[in-house]
Amino acid sequence: MSVTNLVRYQSMISRLSYLTTRSLLNIESINCDARRHAGHAHWQNIAKTKSANDQIKGRVIGKLATKIVAAIRQNGNVTDPQYNAVLRATLEECRRNNMPKETIDRSIKRAIAQKDNTKQALFEFVGPGRVFCLIEVMTDNQKRTLTYLNKNAAKIGIPEVAKGGQIAEYFDQRGYACIEKANVTEDKATELAIEINAEEVVESVDDDGVREVWKFLGPPAFYGQMKVNLTQRGYNVTSDGSEFLPKVTVPLNERDKAVLKQIIAMFEDLEQVEGVHTNAA
Repeated sequence: MSVTNLVRYQSMISRLSYLTTRSLLNIESINCDARRHAGHAHWQNIAKTKSANDQIKGRVIGKLATKIVAAIRQNGNVTDPQYNAVLRATLEECRRNNMPKETIDRSIKRAIAQKDNTKQALFEFVGPGRVFCLIEVMTDNQKRTLTYLNKNAAKIGIPEVAKGGQIAEYFDQRGYACIEKANVTEDKATELAIEINAEEVVESVDDDGVREVWKFLGPPAFYGQMKVNLTQRGYNVTSDGSEFLPKVTVPLNERDKAVLKQIIAMFEDLEQVEGVHTNAA
C-alpha cells in the first residue's frame, strides 16, 4: 500500500471511529433522556392524582364545615354535642372523613360568631332540554357568589345564572335520611317512619346512584334529627341532607342527559355549592 493510500485509510478509520463514538453517545443520551422523562411523567401522574384527591377532600371538608354551622344555628346555637343530637351526628361524620380537629373547632366558632352572616341561598338557571335547575349554596355575600357562579357557567355555555325566584316555585324542599333497603320490609319502613316522626318514606336510589334505599322525608331542617333517630335504633344512615323535589318533571333525551350530568358535576365541584337540583325525569 502506498504512503498516500495508507494516509487516506487511517484518515477514514479515524472519521468512522469518531462517528461511531458520537452515535453511541447520542444513543446513550437518548436512552438516559427517555428514562429521565419517563420518571418525570410518572412523578407528574402521581402529583396530578394527589392534587385531584386533595381537591376532592377539600370540597368534602368544606361541605362538612357548612353542615357544622347549620347544625348549631338550626338548633338554638347549642355547641355541646351532648345536648345537640344533630351536631353530634355531624361530628361523627366529620371524624369518619378525617376532618382535622382544628377545622372542626374553627367551624364551631364561626357558627356562633355574630359577624358571620353565612346562610343558604338559591340560584337558578334553565338547562338543556328546558330543564329547571336550582343551585343551593351557603354564602355570606350573594352578589359575589352570583358573579362567581356566572363566571363558571360561562365556561360551559350557560347563558345566565340568576337569583332564586320563579324556578324555585316548581320545587318542594324536604329533609331526608336514607337506610339500605335490604332486609327492611315496606311495613317495617313505614313503622320506622312513624317512630322517627318522618312525614313519609319512599323507595329510592342513594346519593351514589347505585344502592337501593328507603328514603325518609321530613321538614328541610329535620334531616339531622331523623339521622339521629335512625342511628339510635341501630340503622346505618347511608346519606342525609335536604333536597328540592320537583313538582313536575321534564323528560330528556340521552344527549341532554349527558350534558346536564356534566353541568351538575361542574357546579357541585365548587366549594360553596351544597347541591344542584333539577326537575329532569
